Amino acid sequence: MTTSLETFLLIAPEIALVVAALVVFLAGAFANLQSGWPVAVAGIAIAMFLSGGTPDDGGTVTSGPVSIDGFSLGVRWLVLVLGGILALVQSGDTFRTATSRSGTALRWGTCEEAGTFLLLLAGLSLVGVANDLVLLFAGLELVSIPTYILLALKRIDARGQEASLKYFFLSLVASALFLYALVCLYGIGGSTSLAEISARLRSPDDRLAGMATVLLPVALGMAMSGAAFRLAAVPMHFYAPDVYEGTSPGNAALLSTLPKVAGIVVLLRLLALGTGGAFGMAGAQAAVAGPAATAYMTLFWQLAAILAGLTMTVGNVMALLQTNLRRLLACSSIAHAGYLLVGVATAAAADSALSGRLVPGTDTSWTSGLGGSSATLFYLATYVLATAGVFAALTYLGHRWPEWSATAGSRPPREEISTVDDLNGLSGTNPVAACSIALFLLSLAGIPPLPGFWGKLSLAITALEVDWNSSATWGSRRAAFLALAILLVINAAIAAAYYLRIIAAMYFRSTKRGVQADGGIAAGLAMLICMALLIVVTFQPRGLFAASSRAGRVISAPTGTLVAPQVVSP
Repeated sequence: MTTSLETFLLIAPEIALVVAALVVFLAGAFANLQSGWPVAVAGIAIAMFLSGGTPDDGGTVTSGPVSIDGFSLGVRWLVLVLGGILALVQSGDTFRTATSRSGTALRWGTCEEAGTFLLLLAGLSLVGVANDLVLLFAGLELVSIPTYILLALKRIDARGQEASLKYFFLSLVASALFLYALVCLYGIGGSTSLAEISARLRSPDDRLAGMATVLLPVALGMAMSGAAFRLAAVPMHFYAPDVYEGTSPGNAALLSTLPKVAGIVVLLRLLALGTGGAFGMAGAQAAVAGPAATAYMTLFWQLAAILAGLTMTVGNVMALLQTNLRRLLACSSIAHAGYLLVGVATAAAADSALSGRLVPGTDTSWTSGLGGSSATLFYLATYVLATAGVFAALTYLGHRWPEWSATAGSRPPREEISTVDDLNGLSGTNPVAACSIALFLLSLAGIPPLPGFWGKLSLAITALEVDWNSSATWGSRRAAFLALAILLVINAAIAAAYYLRIIAAMYFRSTKRGVQADGGIAAGLAMLICMALLIVVTFQPRGLFAASSRAGRVISAPTGTLVAPQVVSP
């Protein structure tokens, strides 16, 4: 696979992010730049300008290891918009100095933090456009390494360093597992190109069946484990509560959003190996899938469905037991990883059949016919918007008012907002922040007509549509996805309990201390932007549905259905 000037032109937005990162690093080191976040926001804006729209023919443009299609463009825009919001949150995050008794907000290190954050965004965007195993892994590492660097830079106390080390060591394990999975895929396809691996996997050659029997379970198992770490999904979820509690709200916002985007993008790209939809296969080529692809897709949906059921249940049950606010939101993040995996499992089981019913340009209903990939992307967008908004609000609120008197001596150290009780009576002291947090939490809970409701509804509908028109018995995957949809609804009801507990604290309890709202204007602006976007999607969800549908159809097989759809798991 060769690269050319066209390859670099296709990744111009990612190059702009890297250049902006270098400018921030150099300006901080040699020009005494005090804060690199304005430069970071400018770099993200330039990357947006260079991103452009869809390919001219609405199809795929491939050059070297880079592939630009509806899916990669959708991921790129999601990363850049979310990155802009998180940059505002991070620029107002001074929690690393909360242990200082002087009350002074020390702002050193912001250039290093801003530059590292830009590299993280560039890596995540590269994951979305990767058409090669090498670039895919390099992009993931460009997400992981800056993440634990940011965790170490933001906090200098013992708990912050502990959180950084926990994430660092587990990230190494997850990266190793994922690398071994890529080695197995290389052994199956004989190439690092995703398109060539997909063509080999979908080949009707029976000789591949023996190789697939041995390598596919190993490859998918390790790939799922690597993605589960980034999603904070079972069994790689246990680090999340400790790391979220030990780090700052700005870093918690980053951990709960950007790695999840990376995990979902990787899973959908690997899913496309079986459908062939993302690699321009059409006609007879798209209508043929040999035994290896059939086994691959079957194992894919089985693993994803099991992880989805376990993850959403474990996350919600853990959240019910939490009183620390960031630990509660960490458990909530685990549960939402389970919801996202419901869409991935549905995509693996039936996305090709669903996409065959959805004709481009047809005025379909907003949720029916979306397909698992599209429903996953829609829910991902609604989730990251509400989650970034919650942490933006917490960053803006800052610290509690200290309890002290003039006769008590020196002013005590500032105390972070750490428990649910710290938000007691917030509606009376800061009604805008209270309203914003309430809207974000209600969306995460799936309360209509907020975007989270449409997201959960689309996931449930796509799960129920698996084999809905077939004569499959109830011992088949139809029953499995019916159970998964019911489990999703039950878990959504469980989640409402702890979300409403936070809202009740803000609106129905009195406060003794209140909050300082010292997180800065930038964090407050990020909160208001997220609230505005949430309201827009609430009243006009169709635009986001259409964008998610365009991106999701790329992952699905473009025409026809997977060969031998009657072959279902026992």
